[in-house]
Amino acid sequence: MPYVLVTGGTGMVGSTMVDYILAEHTDYDVVAMGRVDSNLKNVTHVLDHPRVHWEMGDLLDLESLKRILTTYKPVRCFHTAGMSHVPTAWRFPQDCMQVNVIGQINLLEAIREICPECCIQICGSSEEYGLVLSHEVPIKETNPLRPLSPYGCSKIAQDMLGYQYTKGYGMKIVRTRAFNHSGARRHEDFAEASFSSQIARIEQGLREPVIEHGNLDAIRDMTNVKDVVRAYWISLDGQCEWGEVYNICSGRGPRIQGMLDYLISLTDIDITLAPDPTLTRPSDIPILIGDNTRFSQATGWEPTYTWQETIAECLDYWRLQVQNTKR
Repeated sequence: MPYVLVTGGTGMVGSTMVDYILAEHTDYDVVAMGRVDSNLKNVTHVLDHPRVHWEMGDLLDLESLKRILTTYKPVRCFHTAGMSHVPTAWRFPQDCMQVNVIGQINLLEAIREICPECCIQICGSSEEYGLVLSHEVPIKETNPLRPLSPYGCSKIAQDMLGYQYTKGYGMKIVRTRAFNHSGARRHEDFAEASFSSQIARIEQGLREPVIEHGNLDAIRDMTNVKDVVRAYWISLDGQCEWGEVYNICSGRGPRIQGMLDYLISLTDIDITLAPDPTLTRPSDIPILIGDNTRFSQATGWEPTYTWQETIAECLDYWRLQVQNTKR
């Protein structure tokens, strides 16, 4: 049976991709890669699954990557690993560049040497677009890249490396720029998950009925992570052009304030809001709404979840997490 490599297999996106492959593509086995210190809470249900092969490795350890690739020689690779939290990248820009850029170079070099026919999907980000002017919305792939964070810079480097390795070495790479996506397993470092975890703790009497927040004025495209991993899989089915870039997005989304208001509407508790200056970024992107026309026309993909359904899933997930912790 052919193997599919998922880097970052324990994260929200990676673990959801593992679930998707197990459910929808039964003719593949999954090689799920994580680090020795990875939190396994997202994957406890598949740790012993016969079609999932767990491998501990590190993007900064080229030999560990070569060992894994030599063992399995995957036919597809979904590169979901890396530093993905923008505020963390602000605090540790060197680490962000090391993990996201040097780590990807190591992965591409190892694949080029050991299994050069492997089809690779690279997870770019809407953060690459950065400063977007009002007349440029919805954002197309041709929009100028004006990153406003170290994370955005690192994703541009990953994106361009995918292009370079395709053109320079003939590798089969598709570059995707996913806009905000959420749902179950979203880490509470991110706004809608932070709100959800705070609401869940308020409902359990573990904190006062006050939600701390940062900037609520930003507008964000929002897609369900299950729609996103489906798009990632489809991107390697042959309809997309190797080396090209495709937006993965819904084309719609609210202000952060709107997401918070909707989450509060899903609880019976009266909640007040408290701005927290420490949650505000040095520079923030006012609006990120994408245009998925290129990808949709190439593949027929369309999102199936509304943003309301997506953040309601996030809240339900955090309610369960808090309940399990309280027991």
